[in-house]
Amino acid sequence: MKTVLFTSDAKRHKYIAKELAEHTSLQLIVGEKKSVSITKNDGLNDEDDVFWKNHFKLRENSENQFFKDIEFPKNVELLSLEHGKINSELVQKKLKEVNPDYIILFGTSIIKKDILELFPNKFINLHLGLSPYYKGSATNLFPFYYKEPECVGATIHIASEKVDAGAILCQIRPEIEVEDDMHAIGNKVILKAGKLLPKILQDYKSRKIDLIKQPKSGKELRVKDLNISILKEIYENFEQGMIIDYIRNKEQRDLNKPIVNCNF
Repeated sequence: MKTVLFTSDAKRHKYIAKELAEHTSLQLIVGEKKSVSITKNDGLNDEDDVFWKNHFKLRENSENQFFKDIEFPKNVELLSLEHGKINSELVQKKLKEVNPDYIILFGTSIIKKDILELFPNKFINLHLGLSPYYKGSATNLFPFYYKEPECVGATIHIASEKVDAGAILCQIRPEIEVEDDMHAIGNKVILKAGKLLPKILQDYKSRKIDLIKQPKSGKELRVKDLNISILKEIYENFEQGMIIDYIRNKEQRDLNKPIVNCNF
């Protein structure tokens, strides 16, 4: 099974590349630089600026703990791009040369319709979040703002022109523990998704997976929707025992937000 990965150069993204290289025939990695808007903190007062920077430092520390010493596979071609260049003619040319079975998207810019149509139903998005409950960006953060840890997870679905709207192959939830913070939970999602992704792709290729159409309901979010006030409230929700409350009623709360489970 020949695969291509569209991703960024963060360690958690390199982990997905590693898993694909070990369990599929990974032919190409298209690495797009992250947008600076994700960590941008213009206009904050000194106190909020410290809080904002500390949040991203904690995220980095957690990522280093979970994905220590992981690099892109050295035997796989790496095409490095500036942010926003993912839809270039060069990328299209490379894809045509490789002619992969599947192109996995993980943390890149939106892929445009003309490229999607080159390989219909072969672009598979690894979306961090449980769609349709949370679509778009920061979708494993906003559930903590709305006190819905049951909506944290990953959705593997067919990429579509409309954001996170394609038919679902499989969804996963992490094993959340009382002591976990938002960063640990997010990294647990990626660890689990990376382990299961090659099997999910193989089952889809073997027609063992029935695609599930997504309903149109749910929240659609953007990076600009995440501000300092929301982030502070998320931390406060953790401090006030949101995770303990969830774990106490986990079975029922998960049932109230059903997902497309993997059959293994």
